[in-house]
Amino acid sequence: MQRHTEEQIRAQFVTSLMEYFKIEEDINLRAHVADLVRTIHPSQYREFFRRLSAGGMAFKNGFEKIAKVAAEFEDESLTPIEQEARERTDKLYHLMYDLRRDVTLTRDSEKSALERFEEIRFTSIRRAGEEQPLLDQTDVNVVKALGKRWIYDYVSLDRGLFEARVMSEYTNEILRRERSKTESIAAPLKARLLKS
Repeated sequence: MQRHTEEQIRAQFVTSLMEYFKIEEDINLRAHVADLVRTIHPSQYREFFRRLSAGGMAFKNGFEKIAKVAAEFEDESLTPIEQEARERTDKLYHLMYDLRRDVTLTRDSEKSALERFEEIRFTSIRRAGEEQPLLDQTDVNVVKALGKRWIYDYVSLDRGLFEARVMSEYTNEILRRERSKTESIAAPLKARLLKS
């Protein structure tokens, strides 16, 4: 009995998806479908097809359905740190996009839109009627690491690049935050162990 490699199984999975959605055989279309499902493990293929056929996506084309189900699988496989980083990235993207748009639409002969954007104090942004700032220390640290000019340039220029870099910064910042919590909890115990 011949055993198939994971690469052969993945190629057959892509072929099955293309046949299921009647996507014409083309090297670029095949590469696109393969890219959409690159994070799906062979053990998840049956569940993937089950979700595709479950319905609820009547007005989407094949590519949109595959992308939506693949995103669900990707979200489920994220660690809590990656999940938090993704949520914070999404929140920061929308906030910065709105701020950039507002600053750009405001006319001021004395200062450029970038200068006005750089003057915004992100620690003081609040929702109307709320005391709590919209961005916490983790968010502010990420904004400092990125730099306001970079945010201003990339928030509307290239969303994919913006999200990839911001998510990476958030992941690093959240890991730093969690390590410092662990170290502060462990410090008294470590001191006692060293005394004894």
